[in-house]
Amino acid sequence: MPKIVFALFCLAILLSSKSFGQIKVGISNNYPPYNYINAEGELVGFNVDILKAIEDIYHLDLEIVSDSWENINHAIENNEIQAIAGAHYPGHPDANYLYSRSVIQTSHCFLYNTKNHKKFSQEVLRTTSRPVVALWENDVLTHYVRSINPNTEFIFVTSYTQLLDALEREEVLCAISQKIAGIYHAKELGKDYIYSSDNKVLERNMGFKISKNSEQFARTIDNGLEIIMANGEYQRIYDKWIKNYNITHHGWDYYSRYFLIAAIIAGGIISLLFIVNQILHKRVRAKTMDLQHQLELNSQIMKELEEQKIKAEESDRMKSAFLANMSHEIRTPMNGILGFTHLLKSHENSKNEQEEFIELIEQSGERMLTTINNIIDISKIEAGIESVKIDEVDIKKVVNDLYQFFNPEIRARNLKFNVRENGTYSSRPFFTDAYKLNSILMNLVKNAVKFTSKGSITIGYSWNGEEADFFVEDTGKGIPPEKMKAIFSHFVQADLSHNRGFEGSGLGLSISKGYVEMLNGKIHAESEPGKGSTFFVVIPNGQPDQ
Repeated sequence: MPKIVFALFCLAILLSSKSFGQIKVGISNNYPPYNYINAEGELVGFNVDILKAIEDIYHLDLEIVSDSWENINHAIENNEIQAIAGAHYPGHPDANYLYSRSVIQTSHCFLYNTKNHKKFSQEVLRTTSRPVVALWENDVLTHYVRSINPNTEFIFVTSYTQLLDALEREEVLCAISQKIAGIYHAKELGKDYIYSSDNKVLERNMGFKISKNSEQFARTIDNGLEIIMANGEYQRIYDKWIKNYNITHHGWDYYSRYFLIAAIIAGGIISLLFIVNQILHKRVRAKTMDLQHQLELNSQIMKELEEQKIKAEESDRMKSAFLANMSHEIRTPMNGILGFTHLLKSHENSKNEQEEFIELIEQSGERMLTTINNIIDISKIEAGIESVKIDEVDIKKVVNDLYQFFNPEIRARNLKFNVRENGTYSSRPFFTDAYKLNSILMNLVKNAVKFTSKGSITIGYSWNGEEADFFVEDTGKGIPPEKMKAIFSHFVQADLSHNRGFEGSGLGLSISKGYVEMLNGKIHAESEPGKGSTFFVVIPNGQPDQ
């Protein structure tokens, strides 16, 4: 139904756009890469493609008027054209014109010559005794620079060629220019050694400036921008014209933040592991002392005490295995973070390599955070401080939300993701802890995704008014029968060789089991090696909190 409404809405806009008649839109011809005349004499650029994309959507009758910035502004004042593409917003109310939503945000930045100055920052500008800065004569920019260093001397230019030539002079510390245009001209002149800083100065929004008499055209422009931003066309145009020039070369102070974050995380992890180790050690020691006391009091229970002692020793062994597994899950991403941050120190990396390294650092950080969260959840369950909050829950919505969340990832693995409603579905309301139910099912689906390389994953449910039944079925490698009892333990994994090659701490199933028990439910698994596994969960209807 929503798709039909949206289609009718687009059709109405398309039909109404036919009533415009011809619309004349002015575009400056000398502001690359936003809009300019290329070597073939064609008007091209970011704003030109944006306008053409909207024109193609609504089949508008547009006439593009290309001229100098001064002339097209004079033309809209005299009602010779109805709009200007690529106009900056004035920053104050303008009663004479309408403005579209922002198409792109622009800003100025510092440019510097790495042949003369290996590094640059605002701190360098501030501490240089009499720095020389090249820029266009502009009160706002000169005031900004003098607010950093009052002793600054200026070289005023009237073109990007003059600006970049000024940077060749050794006494010139830096220049200020529009960032995208400045890097564009530097690349066109083969000056790849001209870098931009990460400082943003004079940030402004660019869009369409439209005559007051063309309100319907203004609405069409806004709607068209919404569409191309949603369908990916805007991103394609941005990547074509802007992305390669929106480059920032960060200094060591930027990357030092990652080292600080990594150090804080490492300290927190070590502290957390120490606390967990102390808690487990105290429990084992207390249990052992209790067993010894019982042996002294009553020889009749010697057999039971012996069994408890064995369990305590097994718990200690499990603790060691747990800590070893957690240590691996923490060291692996931490080594990744430290390794790639070390690579980022090198100035020989390309932009693509730097972006790849940063993405890998982010992935390692996310993996480490997941491990920490799982440890915290297990600790809260073990400590008995996790509470249950009963509310009415829409089972279908919970399952559908999980489907929407996991479907892109599962499809990316060339797997099928199915949802199945089994049997009848009662109209009675279902009460349980929504967060814990969602966590249980999410961990089961994550487990299925992890161990399924081909085939499908299915999540099913039913509700008879008394209890809700769920299952998660996969066509993965399956679990050997002798390992089934260990799969819900958070101290050891069913089989280390079984999980080899798969990321994760193995805590998801034990967290699910803990939450199921807190909800007075049941969980078990059935599996056949080589064919897959199915996890079953039964949650009884609870009593709502008063």
